Amino acid sequence: MRKQVAVLAAIVLCIGSLLAGNWRMTAEAAPSMDTFSGEIKLLKQENGNYVMQVTVGNDGPDFTGTVQAVFLGNDDGNCAYNTEITLPSQGKKQFTITVTEQAINEMRDVGALNFLDEKGKLLQTISLSNILGKNAAGITVGILSDQYSDLTYLDAGGRLLGFQSGAYPFQLVEVNQENLKGYLEGLYFLVIDNYNVSSLAKEDIEAIQDWVIDGGWLMIGTGAYAEQTLSGFTEDFLEVEVAGISEPGESNQISIEAEKYGNFYNYHSVGIDFSAMAIADLTYDRSGMFYDSREHPGIYASIGDGAMSILFYSLGEKELQKLENYMVQGLFTDIMYRSVSYQDFGGYSEEERVGKRALAFIDNCNTNVDFKGLEVLIGIYVIIIGPIVYLVLRKCKKSEWYWVLAPGMGVLFIVGVYFFGQGAQVRETNVYSVTVQRVDSNRADTYLLAYHSGVKEWNIRLQDGYEVAGPGLTDYYRSYSSNSSDYYYAVSKNSEGLFVGIKPRENFDSGFLYAGKKAENKGSISGADIWVSGVTGKTKGTVTNDTACDLAYMAVQTKAYLMVFSDVKAGETLDLEQAVKDGRCVYQNDVKYFDNLLYDMVGIYGRQPGVTYEQDDIAALLVGISISQKSRPLDGEYAAIVGVVRDYEKAIASKCNEISYGCLYSFVEAEVEGNAAD
Repeated sequence: MRKQVAVLAAIVLCIGSLLAGNWRMTAEAAPSMDTFSGEIKLLKQENGNYVMQVTVGNDGPDFTGTVQAVFLGNDDGNCAYNTEITLPSQGKKQFTITVTEQAINEMRDVGALNFLDEKGKLLQTISLSNILGKNAAGITVGILSDQYSDLTYLDAGGRLLGFQSGAYPFQLVEVNQENLKGYLEGLYFLVIDNYNVSSLAKEDIEAIQDWVIDGGWLMIGTGAYAEQTLSGFTEDFLEVEVAGISEPGESNQISIEAEKYGNFYNYHSVGIDFSAMAIADLTYDRSGMFYDSREHPGIYASIGDGAMSILFYSLGEKELQKLENYMVQGLFTDIMYRSVSYQDFGGYSEEERVGKRALAFIDNCNTNVDFKGLEVLIGIYVIIIGPIVYLVLRKCKKSEWYWVLAPGMGVLFIVGVYFFGQGAQVRETNVYSVTVQRVDSNRADTYLLAYHSGVKEWNIRLQDGYEVAGPGLTDYYRSYSSNSSDYYYAVSKNSEGLFVGIKPRENFDSGFLYAGKKAENKGSISGADIWVSGVTGKTKGTVTNDTACDLAYMAVQTKAYLMVFSDVKAGETLDLEQAVKDGRCVYQNDVKYFDNLLYDMVGIYGRQPGVTYEQDDIAALLVGISISQKSRPLDGEYAAIVGVVRDYEKAIASKCNEISYGCLYSFVEAEVEGNAAD
């Protein structure tokens, strides 16, 4: 009889597990109704985000449900924006959704409109492409040169790899004085080589400069014609002079670097001889806007939202005809990777990457077990399984065993279905939020790390006032399916407010989210007589915290040096030199490589020994430091003052565990003596 009971228990467990699996399969089934039409268009940009207009039509019966706009991501997953809607038969409606800049950065300009009924079943999918209209005519490169025929190899075989993580049509157009203005706004890149720029009208030169500042990518070839090609630009835009030009056959700085240091390997690999080319010796401020490349012989600068490269040779040199297509593509991608505007195409500055990654090191993953659903399993056992067991025992004339076996078998049933059905892996939502705001601004950005393991989709409601939400940063480790009917991030807005959530992936239980809102002015953080030695890090001056918030830690950062002070109270004026003597400076170092701050301050590979600060607080502070860099004034010397506030305003209105930080920042003029980055 013991064997019979054991077999019976196994059968009951199997039935329960199959029932649980069958429920999941049934939930995935969905009928098809090809009765809807729709499209998505970019309406406007607002506060750095994108307002998209969605138009939908219905040729079938009355529809009440959800229209889901899915944007396919490059690597980090798809983002879905859900809108509840009632659409009558033969009806048509328009509505708008606000898509985060991050979602646009990651998208491949393709997506879909999904129509879901009130139970969430997928009724129809409409595939969409060229949503932003970026790649309608391919990537256009303007060539301004008196020797255009020598530069046609720059078409790189007709496509550009690595742009938005894909391969895009790539075409050259010849521009001149007459058509320059007409072409300029439609160009991604402009190449100027072997051309006397000063012969252009003043307004044309200004148009080129403004185009770069607004996000254009400019490539300039020099070589024997360097003086003329670099002429005409204003000094504040292009402060570069020609010190000399090496003749073909002479040893030059590029051939020496290639031979001595092994630089420009790709050129060497295809047999390009730099000593056979005229090479320009350029004079520029090496501690200023320009810096050298070790891949392509030239100098690069980020200018406004765009970027520029100045090569030491003319692109029309016969030697360069040896370049393979992927190497030519590298000439172009090298510029955009160094550009702030490349963030619009999925690129990220080092500061942003480091700061957002620091968010992942606040505390550890929540491991609480979520027991939701157990009451349903208990009900199933009492109503269905229990009576079946009783009837079987009665048939075997062992009904008296029921009250002995029932409790134990009930526990086995519930535990079996719950664990084998993966219910125990679903954890309570745990959120870590860092809200970053310039103290005198009326907007705030919140970066969220949310944990919720298992197979269930989940979402959380944001506090009132949030206007936009979506993906927060790149996932470095995994990629997601490009199926447009699926998604990773989900954003929805209804009468209760704005919701943001994640559909968990296999072996992945966390997600990074972003949300933006209007915010009240927080007061001011000011400074006086700030003086920093970029060599020794010695700092003088005062900083005043004129906010209502106590700062657990406060960073004073110039372009080259960083110091972190502890416990700056609301209303306190901190004398920096005295604070160092009092032991309130808990961290100081140069910031030549911003990435080092993450390793030094947070301790990626475990707790740092001997530190005198709370690393969770410092991780949150590092998020604020990195985000503040996007607002740093370009002209003059300024110190960024960034303070971290514990137990800041909660970002989540739903019931969940939330650890919230605030980062308030400002910029004050500073005098910097020397430069640690040198």
